[in-house]
Amino acid sequence: MAKAQKQTRSNGETTRAKILDAAEVLFGARGFDAVSLREITVRAEVTLALASYHFGTKEKLFEEVVARRAKILSDDRLARLGTLKNPTVETVIDAFMAPIFERACSTDPGWSDYFKVLGRLGEGNQWLGVLDAHFNETVQTFIECLCEVLPNADRADVTRCFMMMLHLMLSTVSQHERIDQLSSGALKARDLSAAYRPMLNFVVAGFETVVK
Repeated sequence: MAKAQKQTRSNGETTRAKILDAAEVLFGARGFDAVSLREITVRAEVTLALASYHFGTKEKLFEEVVARRAKILSDDRLARLGTLKNPTVETVIDAFMAPIFERACSTDPGWSDYFKVLGRLGEGNQWLGVLDAHFNETVQTFIECLCEVLPNADRADVTRCFMMMLHLMLSTVSQHERIDQLSSGALKARDLSAAYRPMLNFVVAGFETVVK
């Protein structure tokens, strides 16, 4: 009996993962509204009933897609922040941005799809609750730290700079190919390793200008 229960649980976890993987690809490529639950189940090769059983609604499935990798990123960011002895603007920003770039450069294609999903979260106010539930606590920790290393900066300015950084970071890891066009192919959106240092320098300089 125990073996049967273990097998059933294993099958259920496999099914959940297949649905989440399929949803991640489709939501990243086309956005929430343009994708149906049926399309997701067809890609995952499971029944519509199983998707409803595991996630209930498409909205809940979308949140689970976001949540699945959000904890990995948050844990990594906070761990890096915790190792800083004498934090500076650069080391704090690096602790926040490096985890996302390292995973964007990994061989796991799921991360690339995931970052496209994250990029869409900022397109409107529909998903503010999801952002609050899975990202805001960590973001607030970093904002607090930046205010400490920039004691003469207004917190409102630091927060605005952080928002600008988030948009720039997500646009970059989403590998939007406008830069390929603007550079006539000399630069590649997919070359995230080359993009990281210029972006880090740019962001750090931006934060440092808010000091009064």
